[in-house]
Amino acid sequence: MKRINWLAIAALLSLINIAVIGQNLVKYSIENPNDFKIIDAFIQIKIEDELRPLRLFKGDNEIPYQLIQSDNGKEICFVLDLTAKEKIELKIQKAAPDDVLKFQSRTYAELAMKTGNVYYDKRFRGDRFENVIKIKVPEIHTDHDALFKYEGPGWESEKVGYRFYLDWRNATDIFGKKVNELVLQKVGVTDTVAKDDSYHSMQEWGMDIFKVGKTLGIGSIGMMNNSKVVMVSKTDSIYCEISENGPIRSKVTTDYFGWKVGEKSYNLKSDISITAGSRLTNVRLSISEGADNLVTGFAKYVGTTFSKSDLSNEWSFISLYGNQTLVNENDKLGIAVFFKSSQLIALTEDDINHIVKLKPINGAVEYYFAAAWEQERNGIKNEKEFIEYLNKTLKMLNNPIIVKQN
Repeated sequence: MKRINWLAIAALLSLINIAVIGQNLVKYSIENPNDFKIIDAFIQIKIEDELRPLRLFKGDNEIPYQLIQSDNGKEICFVLDLTAKEKIELKIQKAAPDDVLKFQSRTYAELAMKTGNVYYDKRFRGDRFENVIKIKVPEIHTDHDALFKYEGPGWESEKVGYRFYLDWRNATDIFGKKVNELVLQKVGVTDTVAKDDSYHSMQEWGMDIFKVGKTLGIGSIGMMNNSKVVMVSKTDSIYCEISENGPIRSKVTTDYFGWKVGEKSYNLKSDISITAGSRLTNVRLSISEGADNLVTGFAKYVGTTFSKSDLSNEWSFISLYGNQTLVNENDKLGIAVFFKSSQLIALTEDDINHIVKLKPINGAVEYYFAAAWEQERNGIKNEKEFIEYLNKTLKMLNNPIIVKQN
């Protein structure tokens, strides 16, 4: 009987596999057009289905990535450190069928709630919260009724965390971090009684540092009607979903049906996302026909310095820096909203808010917001550093990373 040389067959199969991978190799040039180093530059590239599963390389170094669905179709997203004016080559190649690729999570989003539907005396009862992916918000839900862990969805990078109240307030708040890690899974776990919120006191990881009240908080959504800001308070129904939860980007998607503004009603969709290593939250809004404006902005505080960029470029910003936290009267925080100049109707204010009034284009608005707390580990420690951060971020938005297929 002729013996089978299994070693030779294995070697042949390996060569075939390498050949197949080689046939599915795509190269890209990635260029930083700015004159400063960028840490964790976020990049998206459209890919074809036949290239999945895949692996991503900068030279011999494998790059963590995440596959996402965008308006352009399937995309791969990742972050890179790029020196000033640096141009590198990136390789995307088809992975072997048995490759199991797992990357460390650098972002996180969650929506945790009591799922037992036990409700009496205007409170949801239960001794624990469970993570859910998508829910329709109960019509009886209101503020401080203990339905949701920290009152709504949360999202974070290693630098900062945010949440918004999934009730009539619909405002965004800030979790300041003293550690450079993901923390939201352990925040508010035992706060099952309304107004018994541990995160309002300093914890090992940090705390809720911002007082929102009836303001726009930071980057919240509204509409100007009869010279007043109307928040997304009265609706027919609300659906909220953790639509992405990956190593590179996490996203919260919320659909508001029948948002009442004066005598009119609108359907509004909000996509809120954060990327690895970033303070920026990206907000993409789409609203039904007939909306002539959407507004965002942030709360006013005495003891802060207001700044704004000029409006000559594609992106602009407004910001506040100073004593505006719940920690103590000397604690410093910087907050900012970045918006497209082409969508700007007006920069204005009322008694409690600095307001950015924006014009929807084809029913869509996009903006970013960011927070920088002085107690962050290796973070921004003073107003000068905060303004430097804002100016660099603005340059990156106006001069994005250049991606070309070779």
